[in-house]
Amino acid sequence: MILVMGSFISAAFPAPKEYPNKPIQIVVPHAAGGGIDIYLRLLSEELKKTWKVTVNVLNKPGGAGVVAAADVANAEKDGYTVLGMLLNLLATITAANPRSPVNLLRDFDPLEVNTYAALTIVTRSESNLKSFDDIVEYARKKPDELICGTSEVGSTIYLEALLLNRFANIKITLVPLQGTSEIIPNVLGGHFHLGFINDVLAKPYLASGKMRALVSDIRSPLLNCPTFAEKGYPQVNITNSMAILGPKGLPPAIVKVWENTLEIVVKEPNFINSYKKLGYNIDMITGADRLNKRLKDEIEKYSHFTPEELGWKK
Repeated sequence: MILVMGSFISAAFPAPKEYPNKPIQIVVPHAAGGGIDIYLRLLSEELKKTWKVTVNVLNKPGGAGVVAAADVANAEKDGYTVLGMLLNLLATITAANPRSPVNLLRDFDPLEVNTYAALTIVTRSESNLKSFDDIVEYARKKPDELICGTSEVGSTIYLEALLLNRFANIKITLVPLQGTSEIIPNVLGGHFHLGFINDVLAKPYLASGKMRALVSDIRSPLLNCPTFAEKGYPQVNITNSMAILGPKGLPPAIVKVWENTLEIVVKEPNFINSYKKLGYNIDMITGADRLNKRLKDEIEKYSHFTPEELGWKK
């Protein structure tokens, strides 16, 4: 069915030289093995089957996402180099410094946005921290003693951890790392008391009994723990969203090919089974009007943090 629809897309929305007809590169400013990387590799396989061209995922972490984002912003406007990343990372850069090297609204055309995972605080199974209440009690008695690994300064996880400290009136020491995959060995090794990761990444360690989840931002079928809202902190509610973006000025026909193909692929039964096995809950947004509104809403959300909290200094 996908191949038939793919042919229809090509005929209805002709793109330059029957796009795509050569390898596509999805540049990812997150470390290999993290939740975004895993999802994009699943998606790239489906795109490859549909388009009959190679779709590569290139990990380029560092610089709070600026390095990878700048590469794509300056790429040829032909649809063969796109960006796949946590939407908030680019929204925070834009909110903190509108004149930064990359700007979400100025430099990119959105192709899709989707939510995909819950964020959860985990600890190793041997820990004396058995519940979220234990975290709060310990952190109030011994400020700054608890150590929690997070992803980069300005990331969804980091900002959600800041909100937890703020609204629970506690002080947990946050250790930002390049990617969530680096948090797990530090928690399992006892170097960190806590880790803040997504539920998909936590799944195998929870299932094996090596870790336990204590709290999450939204309900997840992979987790058996309360949410922040259920524990009295509804303000700790930053949603984890991912976006695929092209450089500003993509030909409308190419944007339409991406939009229509993604809408088909995300409904393909094998793809649904693949991401559901990992625990992803995909809620995809496409279409220029909806996407542009979403980008503006994201920037507004992060405008309430300081530039330093967002990973930038004025």
